[in-house]
Amino acid sequence: MKTQIMAMDESYVKSLAAFYERGNYREVFINALSKIFTDVKLGGVRSCLAVGAGEGWCELEFLKHCGANISKFIGIEPDHASAEHLKTSLRSSLPGVESQVFEAKIQNWEGPRIPVDLIMMFQVIYHVPAGERQEFLKKVHDNWLVSGGYVAVVTMKRGARRVCERLGIPMLSLEEIEAYFLKAGFARHYEHEMDVMRDLRDPDDLLPFYQLSSEDRLITLDDLREAVKGPMFEEKIHEIHTITLYKSRN
Repeated sequence: MKTQIMAMDESYVKSLAAFYERGNYREVFINALSKIFTDVKLGGVRSCLAVGAGEGWCELEFLKHCGANISKFIGIEPDHASAEHLKTSLRSSLPGVESQVFEAKIQNWEGPRIPVDLIMMFQVIYHVPAGERQEFLKKVHDNWLVSGGYVAVVTMKRGARRVCERLGIPMLSLEEIEAYFLKAGFARHYEHEMDVMRDLRDPDDLLPFYQLSSEDRLITLDDLREAVKGPMFEEKIHEIHTITLYKSRN
């Protein structure tokens, strides 16, 4: 009988931490931000929205490095435990900032009452249903973001996405993602690639992480173990992630 574990309570938070600890993503991400924000200045950013923020580590690091003078932070996160961790992180990292965290799926959320200067979507856009993706980004451009505002997007270009594809979790190419943003009215402002190494051997502790990414079906341990079989996964794999800044053309 297959072992089945659903992402719930703290299991997803712990699994996400394990996913990060299996590679050098955090170190590479911080180094990338230091490079990006020698070229790009976001000092005029006062308000932001973090979509699918999880615990908020990446988003808070982004804000720390980008030079923004944040006075308002809005977070959207469907996982209850992650949303609670995000609230705690905001209280400690942005103590003087007005913050709100909504526990909801982004496609079911009405949007900010007042448009924001910056929206962060880190490893999120794949999870918006394909039939709603273009309409969602058009709404972001026209209603959620100020004129001339920015959307920061992080996507996986290669590497562990092979696991997602084997598990039936929908992924998009960088070209497909950019086409959605350009059609919605955005212009690409800046792009930076990150080279990450990750060890996906013995993946049992990653099950809740992948399970929450799959809304259409239950993923089992057997499924996950099968997905990381093959020569590619017998040692650390090389991943490429891309940080892209899009700018509203309103």
